[in-house]
Amino acid sequence: MSGTYGKPLEMLSCDAVALAEDLRNGRISPLTLVQQALERSGQVQVAFNAFTAIRRKEALLAAEAAEMALKRGDPVGPLCGVPVAVKETTAVAGDLWTEGSWIFANRVAGHDATVVSSLKQAGAILLARTASPEFAWAGTTQSPLWGVTRNPLDPARTPGGSSGGAGVAVATGCVPIAEGSDMGGSIRIPASCCGVYGFKPSQGRIPFTAVPVLKDPLSHWGPLARSVRDVALFMDVAQGGGDWGYDTPPPVAFREQLALRDIGTIRVGVSVDLGCYAVAPDIEAAFETAVEAFARAGAEVREVFPDLPPEMVNVWDREWDVWQAFVHGEEVRGREQELDPSVRRIIAAGKRVSAVQYREGEIVRLEMWKNIRDIFRSCDVFVCPTLALDVPFIDGPYPAENGVPDGRLHEVTMTGPFNLLARLPVLSVPVGQSASGMPVGMQIVGRPGDDLTVLQVAHMMEQAGVVWRGACDQKI
Repeated sequence: MSGTYGKPLEMLSCDAVALAEDLRNGRISPLTLVQQALERSGQVQVAFNAFTAIRRKEALLAAEAAEMALKRGDPVGPLCGVPVAVKETTAVAGDLWTEGSWIFANRVAGHDATVVSSLKQAGAILLARTASPEFAWAGTTQSPLWGVTRNPLDPARTPGGSSGGAGVAVATGCVPIAEGSDMGGSIRIPASCCGVYGFKPSQGRIPFTAVPVLKDPLSHWGPLARSVRDVALFMDVAQGGGDWGYDTPPPVAFREQLALRDIGTIRVGVSVDLGCYAVAPDIEAAFETAVEAFARAGAEVREVFPDLPPEMVNVWDREWDVWQAFVHGEEVRGREQELDPSVRRIIAAGKRVSAVQYREGEIVRLEMWKNIRDIFRSCDVFVCPTLALDVPFIDGPYPAENGVPDGRLHEVTMTGPFNLLARLPVLSVPVGQSASGMPVGMQIVGRPGDDLTVLQVAHMMEQAGVVWRGACDQKI
């Protein structure tokens, strides 16, 4: 049953909101949709290695159950029958949960992560597990256990990381929404590399319950998606995380309020380099073209000067080392030689950091916040590129040269600062192409806890034609 669709595969080019509506109205069936998504996922897996598992049996059973519920007229969740993908580092009860590591090659999760429970309760069908580097450590996606994941726009290039498989799954139409996690840009980097949306919500909006602490200083769960309204739908479903009540902000009706803001009321600050990054000329040109288009559409745009301290990158590196040592240090003890050499180095470095050194990062955080706080006194959001350089080649260098003589950060990504300031919501939006034809992403950064305004601004950009649509549905 393909309903009003000209060809069965046309449904895979739709976003989750459109699919959910057509499923509820009987224009397509969950079983047909999932069968097509499984077929597409198999093709994508062969071409790009996006998945660690395609859950064929489980997805078909769930689709049959959704079809019966819809036929009976049962109350169903807002994602009933919609296929989604979940990152391999996120626990799904009964699934292999390897985190890309030989050390956990046979581990099966005994529980659902909070975000997975929310998706299931909303009726989503978990179609596949997406690839990640070992312990989600990198801005590329390749692991000792699962191998290399490739970018669908150019297989010689990375899809980004660590949620690289999720970016590929969304860009190629396997699923309209994929769950990801973001500790230093791991949702936003692949969103930019693959030309889709990627959202790091403000800290606490979706409680990160994957580690045994009350509040994690860097980590966020969030979506990679095909549209802003899909991001809003994911947030409606996932916010709050059930009965997790600590420091969780009041719920927001994201989809309901997405269009309730006039473009003429929006004040947008613009910073090409955050005061310290060396941004490639073609990235800067694509970014500025998008900003100019938004201004022509009616937004109030002004240049701002965050002047963030370059040493913030060293602070993030140190805290990431500690994070890995804390979460995985004891689990890998005695088996370090089985790890990716970079993961082994990070864990060892994290164990050497003193409590005093760790706390020194708060001084840099405070300096960062003072600069950005001043921007929010006159702007609702500010924008900057997601990546400072073009999408890297898989077999080439991944530049990261902190403290170079010209005083600029010659790094690929511009995402980590907003994990140090975890209360700031940030959405990466595809806005153009580099000189090589690869996607260019723009980060929309909001005030602490103001996730809604970020999504409203992105929705205005969609309506104004600023968003670049060239990446989705890449042919293979």
